[in-house]
Amino acid sequence: MIPYSRSSQLKLIPALPGQPSGPPELGRIAAGIPLEAIEDRQRSELLAMLTAPGRYALQVGDDSMCDAGILAGDIVVVQSQQQARNGDIVLALMDSEQVILRRIRQLSDNRVQLLADNPAGQDQVIDGSRIVIQGRVIGQIRRYR
Repeated sequence: MIPYSRSSQLKLIPALPGQPSGPPELGRIAAGIPLEAIEDRQRSELLAMLTAPGRYALQVGDDSMCDAGILAGDIVVVQSQQQARNGDIVLALMDSEQVILRRIRQLSDNRVQLLADNPAGQDQVIDGSRIVIQGRVIGQIRRYR
C-alpha cells in the first residue's frame, strides 16, 4: 500500500474484488476524419492496462499537473517501480511522509527536480536521498459528467 499523509492530494482507489471483466472494446472512433462505421471487436487494452501486476489507481486531488493533461478528479494508473527516466511522471515519496505526483528530472550532485506541469505550481529541487520513487504514471482515466 502507498504511504499516505494528510497533506497528500492523492486518493487511493481500491481494486475491485473478483475477476476483472471490464467494458468490451467494440472498435475505434476518429476524433478528426470520420472512419467507416464497422464494428471491430478486439481484446481490450484498457483491461490489460488496469489489471497488470503491480498496477494501482489514484485519484488526483488538484490541478498541479494540468499542463500534462492531468486534472483534479482524474484517476491515474500507476506502475509500481522504484526507478524512472527523466521526463517520467512519477509518484514520489518525500521524506518518508508525503507523496506527490510530479514530472522528474535528475540533476547533478544527486539532486532531483520535481516539476509541476502547471505555471502556478511550484517546482522543487531536493537531494535524491530524500525521495523514493513509488511508481510511474502509465495512463489516466477521466469521467465526464
